[in-house]
Amino acid sequence: MSETELPRLEDCLELYAAAVERYGSEPFTAARAKRELAGTPSPGLLELAVAYGLLEFDGDAYAVRVEPDEPESAWRANAVDRAERIRTAAVERAIRGTGGTDGVRALTHDSRRFASVAVSERAEFEGILDRLEGVPLEEYDGIVLRSPGERANAVQRLADRLCEPSVTDESELSRPFQKESTDVVGDDKNDLEFRLFLEWE
Repeated sequence: MSETELPRLEDCLELYAAAVERYGSEPFTAARAKRELAGTPSPGLLELAVAYGLLEFDGDAYAVRVEPDEPESAWRANAVDRAERIRTAAVERAIRGTGGTDGVRALTHDSRRFASVAVSERAEFEGILDRLEGVPLEEYDGIVLRSPGERANAVQRLADRLCEPSVTDESELSRPFQKESTDVVGDDKNDLEFRLFLEWE
């Protein structure tokens, strides 16, 4: 499908540009957008902009997901994160209908299987926990956090939280993880992917 065939893409881009100009990175509600933005965007258009990855929604307010002047790597990470979330959900839904068991992308490392979690530019600890809910972690040797190379430090901090004993009190995890190893993959030094493997403690 070409860009011109994507439903209401131009409307979403106009909404995105208006939100960037008016709010920058500041959260805003649907009611506020209706009052302050030209064209009085409908809730449906806001939701479509979220689906395209132009905006994000935390249940209470919207915000620009990636600003126009952010590097290409941030846009790429955003797209990878959104695509993987949609793929995982779609596969899991299809598998529930066919009796399958493995709806999560797995990466093999040293002959062990790790559930893959893409870490986007603005990923927070709570978001990672949300991503892990519903993943059949008992079927894997651990998880692998993946991000663009320049996000390695942020991924390390998220991994540190997942390795703390208190993570069992903050989530549905039965026990914490421990760092196993790291890897950097990619042929282009400007487009590398950082991977941090975590195994069960």
